[in-house]
Amino acid sequence: MSEKNVAFITGATGGQGRIAVERFLDEGYRVVMADLFAEPVQRVHAEIVEARPDAELLALVVDQSDEESLREAAAKVREWSGRIDTLALFAGVVQRDGLPLLDMPTEEWDRVHAVNLRGVFLACRELVPLIPHNAGGSVVTIASWWGQRAHPFYSAYCTSKAGVISLTQGLAAELADFGIRANAVSPGNIDTAMHRAALEGEAAERGITVEEMRDIEYAKIPLKVAGPPEAIVDAVYWLASDRASYVTGATIDVNGGVLMR
Repeated sequence: MSEKNVAFITGATGGQGRIAVERFLDEGYRVVMADLFAEPVQRVHAEIVEARPDAELLALVVDQSDEESLREAAAKVREWSGRIDTLALFAGVVQRDGLPLLDMPTEEWDRVHAVNLRGVFLACRELVPLIPHNAGGSVVTIASWWGQRAHPFYSAYCTSKAGVISLTQGLAAELADFGIRANAVSPGNIDTAMHRAALEGEAAERGITVEEMRDIEYAKIPLKVAGPPEAIVDAVYWLASDRASYVTGATIDVNGGVLMR
């Protein structure tokens, strides 16, 4: 098998996830790209391979909230590469609507937690055993600044991301004896399609333009702009690299100053 490092990336067809796939490939990794739906997985895989004919890229359809799906993915990776060096868990969902906790449907609470928290637990349980001991391996999860400070009407999302931070810290402590690090990246407002859609929806509800809505929201950010997706990927790659070899159990804020600790 190849001696190149292997990165397993979930949420790999989304804005940040796809950029991460391309970044790790460009840095010389073999990459397993995993996401929920077959069509975008196949399409993004084809586009990346067309642009990078020498890319060593395995595309998998994986449901992060389903243990059997993750077990099947682990078996395929074991056959393909025999190991994982970096596990980067970008897959996640947002809460559909802002709702008071007392009105929150159980189904919506469970849907958000199934992917954002239970899914991270399952992915770690099934895939971390493929990371070799004392070989520079790393797990990077994606939290949120909303997991560091509660926001009314979004309790399902906030608690799921707060749970990711705590899970990552616990995992870091458990894996330290094996020379495997675990850290989280906590994004603020990031300029993705999901972010722009949220601005458009809020603007329509208020009866103002998208530009006006953007100005209102960006005024709350000390750096006065939503961050590029590449900023999150830069943090993830740094945490996975040897340059962060003494960093574990940390949550790295990439939020334009919207939350300072």
